[in-house]
Amino acid sequence: MDYNKLAVGDRLRQKRTLIGLTQDEMADKIGRSPKYYADIERGSCGMSVETLLGISKTLDMSLDYII
Repeated sequence: MDYNKLAVGDRLRQKRTLIGLTQDEMADKIGRSPKYYADIERGSCGMSVETLLGISKTLDMSLDYII
């Protein structure tokens, strides 16, 4: 099993734009800085379980689909 950060970022970006949120709005909803959230979408960093759970809830995406 492999964790592809670029693919994760692409899935998050697609869903976020589909529901009409900006990166800044998304970062605010999950309690993280806009730069950190942008780094996640770019695939340049991973995320904590807490961040993953916040993203999953906000974007209404299952954890297994995100990862």
